[in-house]
Amino acid sequence: MPVSVALSPFAFVTSVAAQSALAAPAAGQAETIVVTATRTPTRASRVGSSVTVIDAPAIARAQSIPVIDLLRDVPGVAFSRTGGVGSLTTVRIRGAESDQTVLLIDGVKLNDPSGPGGGFNFANLLVGNLERIEVLRGPQSTLYGSQAMGGVVQIITRSGDVPFGASVTLEGGDLNTKRARGSVRGQFGDLSYVLAAGQFETDGVSSAKAGKERDGYKNTLAQSRLDYAFNDHLSLEARVFWSDSDVGIDGFPAPSFVLADTLERSETEELIVYTGANLTLLDGRSRTRFGISETQTDRTNLNPTLAVQNTFVGNGTNRRAEFQSSLDVTPQFQIVGGGEFEQSRLRTASPSVSNPNPSPLRAKSELSALYLQGQASPASWLTATLGVRWTDHDSFGEALNTRATLAASLNQGNTIVRAALADGFKSPTPFQLFSNFGNGKLQPEEASSAEIGVEQAWFSRRLIGSITYFQRDTINQIDFVSCFGNPAAICVGRPSGTYDNIARTKADGTEFTLEAKPTPQLSLSAGFATLDARNKVRGTANFNRLLPRRAKETGFTTIGYVFDFGLDFSATYSRIGDSFNNASNTVVIKGYDLVTLRASQKINAHWTVFARVENAGDEIYETITGYGSPRRQTLVGLRATF
Repeated sequence: MPVSVALSPFAFVTSVAAQSALAAPAAGQAETIVVTATRTPTRASRVGSSVTVIDAPAIARAQSIPVIDLLRDVPGVAFSRTGGVGSLTTVRIRGAESDQTVLLIDGVKLNDPSGPGGGFNFANLLVGNLERIEVLRGPQSTLYGSQAMGGVVQIITRSGDVPFGASVTLEGGDLNTKRARGSVRGQFGDLSYVLAAGQFETDGVSSAKAGKERDGYKNTLAQSRLDYAFNDHLSLEARVFWSDSDVGIDGFPAPSFVLADTLERSETEELIVYTGANLTLLDGRSRTRFGISETQTDRTNLNPTLAVQNTFVGNGTNRRAEFQSSLDVTPQFQIVGGGEFEQSRLRTASPSVSNPNPSPLRAKSELSALYLQGQASPASWLTATLGVRWTDHDSFGEALNTRATLAASLNQGNTIVRAALADGFKSPTPFQLFSNFGNGKLQPEEASSAEIGVEQAWFSRRLIGSITYFQRDTINQIDFVSCFGNPAAICVGRPSGTYDNIARTKADGTEFTLEAKPTPQLSLSAGFATLDARNKVRGTANFNRLLPRRAKETGFTTIGYVFDFGLDFSATYSRIGDSFNNASNTVVIKGYDLVTLRASQKINAHWTVFARVENAGDEIYETITGYGSPRRQTLVGLRATF
């Protein structure tokens, strides 16, 4: 069977089920390769985890600007945003907390140690020079360590594996939105390169739903990648990603102290640097990678109406050193193992009129880890994996995580059964440990999960459906303890409050997908997910109440048609059900419906004109109570590729 990392270009979002079935050997098509699930290239039919892959043709067809718009219709993925594009954006997978999601760019882990929970803000992650996105659902700490309790999102950028390639995209539309981006890539002998840059800006919408003043957003980014092959065995690589953004935010001004228009702004600069070496031996059966990386996030909040304009200054730095080695012991048995060292640092300060130069909070934490996973195919139709990770944290000590998966390809590959058992953990952040609210005795958050799924193909794989059921229990979840008037022992010496391992939650749900290709021109896809995520802390007022901002039902439907003269048209309908904004379930976030229309027309082999209408129904909606969201917006653009 031929193998490729490309997906069917008609599908916006496809599950592993759809990918493997659509790329069946009987059709002579290439089977999808998934990287994130096992940290090594693996055929989709042998992956026992729930994975969604969004490939380059799907990314181009979607025409999205923020990456979050590509993730919106992935089953089990939800987001909340404090306003329009560029506002604080958090992602949750299967109802887990937003800081329990790991984001990787080309294998480099991103988070912000200067934030209380250490999670990544997806606001400044824009589409550009992307090859594919893989979304891995369920606890993945065995391979990806701390934070991977809900799942993993990996963004894979394009490499310079062509003699020469270049692209330019210009786009504009409502809200004075403008975007320009370009890239070049290619090879000079044994050196391959990628250079890309872009800028996006919009007048935006008011972050406060009741506000009138628009909170604009501007983002400038650049990225580069160099790979040099000394010979068939040894190569070096270096990558740099830089982003600088400025967004208007609204606050809670006196005297009412309710969310309203303010002139406040937030500036963020992000930098990712990676360098590594790759060694291939034993005719390609042994592959080893050594790498070091550093990620930096600098955040500044400003209020020009105050005598001291900087109201917050924060820096979060992660430094990592890692190695990974995989070995094909036999064609039926592979092992992958590695080690990691990570150091997280934060430096934050909150200047004020009364204290314009406060002493900054400085803190750091370190952890080391070793992991090992084996993958065996005792029969051509059966693949099993078993993995273990040992972690040593300088604060809480040691932790052990395991994961097991099973994939059975039956009925000549038309039926695939998948199952997984896994646990995950999240280390307390430097802020939770060492800030004025810190608790040095915090233990890691822990989660255990089980899932089982069935995927079925019919009509020579022109119709594929899948269903997956999962459940997850989380214990020792870190939550804030208010100490105002609280006589508890943990509040002694902490009048403003502290953190403690007091929360426990449980989530279960189902994920459905359906893909159809009735004709070469017509494509259909749909997804539906249910989620029941609840507070399980007994003896509290909120016991068994639904967790905030988790819709119980979400779904989407996409239809696409490619006309004989080259016009590519598609429409997506997305439905997000009701949820609650608070833990006591007294404030409802009403469900909403979004329609997106897209069209593109190739002028010739190099030029394409495209247009889309976002929120075509002009829906008024919120993802967080009190915060606005964009209304109907029309954009047009021109793309050139060479």
